[in-house]
Formats: sequence, structure tokens, C-alpha cells
Amino acid sequence: MDCSKLAEDGTLELGIEYNGEEDAYKFYNKYTSKMDFSVRKDYLNKDKDGVTMSRRYSCCKKGVKRKYEGDMMPKRARAPTKTGCGAKMVIVLFRRTMKYRVHDLVLEHNHELHIETGSRPCVVV
Repeated sequence: MDCSKLAEDGTLELGIEYNGEEDAYKFYNKYTSKMDFSVRKDYLNKDKDGVTMSRRYSCCKKGVKRKYEGDMMPKRARAPTKTGCGAKMVIVLFRRTMKYRVHDLVLEHNHELHIETGSRPCVVV
């Protein structure tokens, strides 16, 4: 991980620039694994030429589980996979420099941070 893109306390900050969308994703994914949570590709906005204008990466525990009829008397209780977590990083393409810049950043989680061993990664493409 290129630590020059981190603040002095080891956290990400607004205004960091990346050469490409994939560079931003790789960097954020390395950061999230270091901080013990998983990330997923959430929102994508492209222009008419197919160029990615903005992208949001979210904590894999974003959202809430829907209620179903079978949930009233489940056969076995499972740990919650969605907690409504708001942690995210949003990048935006600046056409003048053709670089992606961190535009919005939320680092606070509403759940305990850890990746269970043997679990599948929460990366959704």
C-alpha cells in the first residue's frame, strides 16, 4: 500500500487522486483489508461515451435485510449480514486532469470490524 496517500494517522482523506478507477478500487480494497472490513462496488455513473464519471465503494454490510414470511420461525438463527453501515468512498472524475479524486468519504462503521476467516469476500461487481 502506498502510505503517501494516507493521512498522518493512517486514514484516508478527501482530495486524494488516482490515475484510474481500478487504481482507486485496488487502493481502497487494500486499505479496507488492513482495517478489517470488506468493500463492494456499489454505484456507477457513466457518461454517454461509457467513461466512468463517478463510483461509490461501500462497506459490505451496507443495507438492511428484507423481512420475509419464513423469518418469523427460522430453522436456525444466523448472524446479521447487513447492518445499514454507511461507510463509503466516492470518487469523481475531473475532466481537466482526467484523474479520479475522492469526493465523499465516510469512515465510521456501525458494526464491529473484522473479516471472518474462511468467509467469502463481499465484493460485488
